[in-house]
Amino acid sequence: MVKINKKEYDLMKKYIEDQCGIFLEDGKEYLIESRLSDLVEEIDCKSFADFHQKAKMDIGGKLKDRIIDAMTTNETLWFRDDSLWEYLREVAVPALLDIAASKGKARVWSAAASTGQEAYSLLMLIDEEAKRRGTPSLVNRIEIFASDISSSALFVAISGNYTSLAVKRGLPLDKKNKYFTQKDNVWSFDQELKKRVKFEKFNLQNSFTSLGAFDLILCRYVIIYFSREFKKTLFAKMARALNPKGVYILGASESLWDLSDDFEVVHYKNAVINVKK
Repeated sequence: MVKINKKEYDLMKKYIEDQCGIFLEDGKEYLIESRLSDLVEEIDCKSFADFHQKAKMDIGGKLKDRIIDAMTTNETLWFRDDSLWEYLREVAVPALLDIAASKGKARVWSAAASTGQEAYSLLMLIDEEAKRRGTPSLVNRIEIFASDISSSALFVAISGNYTSLAVKRGLPLDKKNKYFTQKDNVWSFDQELKKRVKFEKFNLQNSFTSLGAFDLILCRYVIIYFSREFKKTLFAKMARALNPKGVYILGASESLWDLSDDFEVVHYKNAVINVKK
């Protein structure tokens, strides 16, 4: 394993934050060593100083993408956090279908979508509720935009193919049987229904203007990696990207407290919901 000194750590720390917003505190040298040492050796760099220089000179962005892939945590599972999914099933999904029926379209953004489990979990709920109402075609009026900064995570999400281990992580048996087909060790999400999700590589540091407005945004378990300053900027951008009374949902351990005045915090059973003022 290639070791990193303090000066090199400061260089890599700034580079990573500049590229993807991840903020590393002092004393996290081991994190960079463990996640990037193999890549340092692979491209024949003798030190992290050399590696940093190559990263800065990476015009095509391929090395940058590999660094981001290595440093991002693509931990996810199906229907993560029971309380949230109870709210989505009982309140948010019916509301989205109502908007779609009355206005012709509703829009959802799964930001930091990782390998796609969140977006597909939501799509299954939307499909089930639309069919329960006797209006299955309403699914086609709900746009789900799902983004992530990791190319490797998006590759899995776009394919809609998951290992047996991945489908065991939170996916109910009835939904596995209804929406997936199995071939060997691979479970594939409904190929027709998955067209309702548009996956795209997107950096949350960028402007949201081109994305349009949303009725629901899920941006979960990612702000914990950002600095306080970036969180405040991000929350303001999220608020602007929401339609009036739009909903913004964070991870169960994350909070807007002392960082944004753009939302009213409400509770649904054990779920915390942020509604645009």
